[in-house]
Amino acid sequence: METNMILAGVGGQGILTISRALTQAALRQGWSVKQAELHGMSQRGGAVQSHLRISDREIFSDIIPMGRADLIIAVEPLESLRYNAYLSPDSVIVASVNPMTNIAGYPPIEELLDRVARHPRHVLVDAERLARAAGAARSSNIVMLGAASLFLPFEPAQLSQAVGDLFSGKPEAAEINVRAFALGRSAASAYVDALERGATPRAARRWIGEIDPAHFADGSPPVVYAADESPALCLSGPEFRAADALLRCVQQLGRRQLFEHEVYTLMELTGAIVPPRYAFVPDGQSLSSETLAEFTGERVVLKIVSAAVVHKSDAAGVVFCTKSLDVVRREIDRLIGLHAAAGVAGVLMVEFVEGARGGFSGLGSELFVGIRATREFGPVIAAGLGGVDTEYLASRMRPGVAVAKAIVATTSAEQFLELFRQTAAYDILGGRARGHRRAVSDGELLRCFRAFLSLARAFCRPRDDGGPTLVELEVNPFAFRRLRMVPLDGRGRLGPVRSPEAPRPVENVERMLQPRSIAVLGVSANTINFGRIIVRNIKSCGFPVAHTYIIKKDEREIDGVRCVPSCAELPEPADLLVVATAAATLPVALDDIVASRKVRSAIMIPGGVGETDGTQELEARIESIIRRAGATAASPVERTVFLGPNSLGIQSRCGKYDTFFVPAAKLAVRRGSAPQRAALISQSGAFIVGRLSNLESIDPMLAVSVGNQLDLTLSDLLRAVGRRDDVDVVGVYAEGFADLDGEPFLRAIQDLSESGKIVIFYKAGRTEAGRSAAAGHTASVAGDYDVCQAAAAQAGALVVDTFKEFEQVFDLAIKLHNLPAPGLRLAAITNAGCESVAMADAIRGSRYEIETPPLSPALTTRLTSILSRHGLDKLVNPRNPLDLTSGAPEAAYEECTRLLLESDEIDAVVVSAVPLTPSLRTTPDEIVQPGSLATRLPALFATARKPLVAVIDAGSLYDVLARRIHDAGVPLFRTCDQAVRSLGRYLCHRVQFAPRSTAPSAVPLPDTDERPMLVAAESQAG
Repeated sequence: METNMILAGVGGQGILTISRALTQAALRQGWSVKQAELHGMSQRGGAVQSHLRISDREIFSDIIPMGRADLIIAVEPLESLRYNAYLSPDSVIVASVNPMTNIAGYPPIEELLDRVARHPRHVLVDAERLARAAGAARSSNIVMLGAASLFLPFEPAQLSQAVGDLFSGKPEAAEINVRAFALGRSAASAYVDALERGATPRAARRWIGEIDPAHFADGSPPVVYAADESPALCLSGPEFRAADALLRCVQQLGRRQLFEHEVYTLMELTGAIVPPRYAFVPDGQSLSSETLAEFTGERVVLKIVSAAVVHKSDAAGVVFCTKSLDVVRREIDRLIGLHAAAGVAGVLMVEFVEGARGGFSGLGSELFVGIRATREFGPVIAAGLGGVDTEYLASRMRPGVAVAKAIVATTSAEQFLELFRQTAAYDILGGRARGHRRAVSDGELLRCFRAFLSLARAFCRPRDDGGPTLVELEVNPFAFRRLRMVPLDGRGRLGPVRSPEAPRPVENVERMLQPRSIAVLGVSANTINFGRIIVRNIKSCGFPVAHTYIIKKDEREIDGVRCVPSCAELPEPADLLVVATAAATLPVALDDIVASRKVRSAIMIPGGVGETDGTQELEARIESIIRRAGATAASPVERTVFLGPNSLGIQSRCGKYDTFFVPAAKLAVRRGSAPQRAALISQSGAFIVGRLSNLESIDPMLAVSVGNQLDLTLSDLLRAVGRRDDVDVVGVYAEGFADLDGEPFLRAIQDLSESGKIVIFYKAGRTEAGRSAAAGHTASVAGDYDVCQAAAAQAGALVVDTFKEFEQVFDLAIKLHNLPAPGLRLAAITNAGCESVAMADAIRGSRYEIETPPLSPALTTRLTSILSRHGLDKLVNPRNPLDLTSGAPEAAYEECTRLLLESDEIDAVVVSAVPLTPSLRTTPDEIVQPGSLATRLPALFATARKPLVAVIDAGSLYDVLARRIHDAGVPLFRTCDQAVRSLGRYLCHRVQFAPRSTAPSAVPLPDTDERPMLVAAESQAG
């Protein structure tokens, strides 16, 4: 028996300890041992290696001949490749996956591991992870010994005993290292087994990285590789630990700002880019001639490195100079001197990339990619045209043209590449624009996007281990060389990121919407205050008085409603409590609510909490009570949920109550007729009552004023409302989201869309907020408003830009929801030539495009026959749009409309009638006559099997006609172009999202079974 081993690593990694354990075990067996002395820079973090030979016969040399090594044990993966010439045909490489990135240009870790894995017999082990699981990161070398033990001529117990003996003077250390040995052996065994079961080396590493190290403990049953494992997009274990080590180093140095070369290192480790050659020259050190000689070309670029200098070009911190040692040293000294007051760390020398200087004249030659952590949505990603003009181009171009934006958690690299293909940036860089050749391959873009997305998922979120988090990371610009991406600048920042709140129980939100019992706090017995108005509203809505209560001491009854002294004395649990007291008394009221444990949900009506100076402390007290109540609740369903404050509350037709305190004379009360299958959710109560006032025929099942979102958020309400079987359409007005509530809100939109429901969404607050000088380009070109608009649209919302558009599309969605929308082919009928042209002009617009197709010969013949019957065939061309002229009677309108509605060539019809013509009965006196448009259009709509929309474009004299048609259920507009625009938006939305319920999942997401969303920047035509 003879075993020849090469032990390799980096100085300080403990390969001598491995050697000592092996030697002691061999000597106990009476075997011969020879070990060469340690070679390398063991005290300076340099490469080290030693030969170790074990045999049951005498050994005469301590040096292993070329081609005779049986085993390489490498505590650092790159070092395992240095000694391939020594390996025999049947040899084994056992290497750690954890890099020691102490050199510039360290290769991407996964590419490096792939090179190791090309060796037919190999094992790759995450030694640092297992060592920490054993109890000490320093025991990673013993983990490697355990992994190698599979291929050594020892019983495991013999080596385990040798390890224990090494640390016999320190019982705790001995226990940790023996455990580390066992973990290493078990993990290596699982890796080998996975390869034998058909796993690729990458799949095997990834699979083992997702297994709790406890499963590798001695005595645990073996884990078995499952070939159908499909992990989510994320960094591999080695990539994560390498990136984490870099970020921790920056944090330990007391910095938040990542330097340019540190960004390059992150990108290299994750395989995203191959940067130009670079070298960091720290302040106080001199550039060596050997280092300079490694740079090709005749010029180099020098960049100041300082946490205080964010935009180096603006601060005269970039110099292009001749590659001469004297010149470069002089320019380095000059740069450091120029910026001495900023606290200079040194100067970065970078290879000069020909033709990649940037500037507007280089439009299309550069790319920007960045990620950032947002308060509302978590991490987002953006990519677009790069260079110093990134923000200018983004501000001047239409949304989605200059920059693609997405929410990281719900986007794959492939989806983001598809999104990027919709931008002008890709048209130019991909060679699709005239005069441009392809500058970068799709594979290179995909690799880059995957790395940014993976880094964001790993480091732009709260970390359980308390490690550093990224708030921003970007490269701007990337230039291109031979279809490869070359970074010319990079920056990043560490900082705190927010943690998501525990979810609110949706069951209690549903109780709020349709309660069995209601209590009201803040009712005056002597005056008509808000509380008393609310009590009267509740009674008039028909809510049972037997289950209605007023919380008030010293009163038995007010307005026929029973009074009780406190929440604790309620005779039954209150599904809903309405708090209508003064804002200052809210903390006391909330304490009583929480202590009683009898309230499932509460609406906080008072305003003046957090909105004005001096009320922030009150807001903080209220929020603290709510958080404490949630943390101490015995179970989620026993946790009281709170709506508001600063809320009008809820109008609930299904729950038979109304907390709105708008006088009946100022807003029509709608309690007699059947409600519509729709809901309104708004942060602004004024927005709700404004829409109810403008849309007099709209009577939603629910109208919810969200208020300040101190507890219940927009996503909570949208999810609860959307779960109802009696709601098909939900209109949402949002000003801002609670912390990290944006992502759950988008998921709720997606769920509703996939179930066939429609969400109409208006986002307020589009003005750019101020941002700090430390913020990079990502914060400017991927602001929360832009990301929200794009994300909501792709999640399935019908996004609108104005209040009027909201009203019109909301009305359309309610009235057309039960009608199929098979396509985008529109037929338009009018009696005015100008309207015919206007409707044709309006078929393309912001976020929509429909068509007015030519009619087939068969359909044209049937249309001509109708026109002939009414004497119009000599005046009217039978085409689309159809101008019936001012002489057309109502019967011609009806017959032409019915023909087009029944035709398979048409998907929707707009009928517009200028009512001033004498051939139509349109005045208040005329519309009561049989056969007027006021009766014909509703009759057509009632039997239609596709969308039908009417237009009455005239003054107030014809309001009665318009109201009569609209009240009969027909969607009605007062201008034809607006009708086509709104109908176009609606049709495009219905067609786009109709098949989503059967779409396959594209991105597995952690801790959720919800399908991912592609967050698209909106493609706009016209």
